Amino acid sequence: MPELIAGMPVTELQSPDLQVVCLADSIIDAYEDSERRGDLRLSMDDVSWLRSARLKYGPDVRVIDISRGGILIETEGQPLRPDANIVFELAGPTNSILMPSKVLRCRAASFDEVMRYQGACAFKRPLEIPDLIKRAVARNTATMGSLASWNGGAAKSGANVSWQKVVARFRDGRLVRGYTADFHPSRPQLHLSTEPHSTDTLMLQLSQLKALFFVRDFAGDQNRVDRQDFGAALQGRKVAVTFNDGETLLGSTLSHRGEGSGFFVHPADPRSNNLRVFVAPGAVQQVRFL
Repeated sequence: MPELIAGMPVTELQSPDLQVVCLADSIIDAYEDSERRGDLRLSMDDVSWLRSARLKYGPDVRVIDISRGGILIETEGQPLRPDANIVFELAGPTNSILMPSKVLRCRAASFDEVMRYQGACAFKRPLEIPDLIKRAVARNTATMGSLASWNGGAAKSGANVSWQKVVARFRDGRLVRGYTADFHPSRPQLHLSTEPHSTDTLMLQLSQLKALFFVRDFAGDQNRVDRQDFGAALQGRKVAVTFNDGETLLGSTLSHRGEGSGFFVHPADPRSNNLRVFVAPGAVQQVRFL
């Protein structure tokens, strides 16, 4: 375990029937508006549960795509007003669901005899429907299967495939550790596996993380304390990062781009168990250059 997070309980992926399902359930409880961009989107044809959609006390709308966080629709006649609060009535085979929403944007989509508008709306609570859950699981499995297949082929051809040991720390204090081969700062999520090339995987949303620690060893040294002064070789500018929970990380950075952006920090102590730390977007109270 990395020294910075010593003493915190770490959850290991062990069984897809137990740990993955339970951990995923606990993760999605704290749904945030910022997570919409990473949600799986389905077209109307892909959602067998959904029969029709309309505005409450208003006209029917055509669903272009839908996710657990929002909906993209097409309306006729009148545009939706940005920032307006509306309610969608989503009709299923036996019942309807009312989804309070907020209009994010609306633009003209067609200039035929009847003016049509395309509007994007965010749900005020996550929508849970079977099609979305099944498709999300299927996409996760397919992604990791393709990744494992690609890595297997690359290994045969002699390419150097990088599976990295990481410890993910969530904003609520939970930890999970494993291996990843698809992390990139520009992506809204990453996959974590119990072992390299394993199909026992978990998808993590960056918007729920405090930081991602790339470590030398999962166990680390429980008795070791990182130095609070800088080694001889620095990578970038010296920085002290204070997280929203008050914890401070001392190191150097080459990739800080300003407030709201994720960035890497290399620990000040070159012998730290943490090789580097990715500070998640929105998880920082203060960044102070030294």
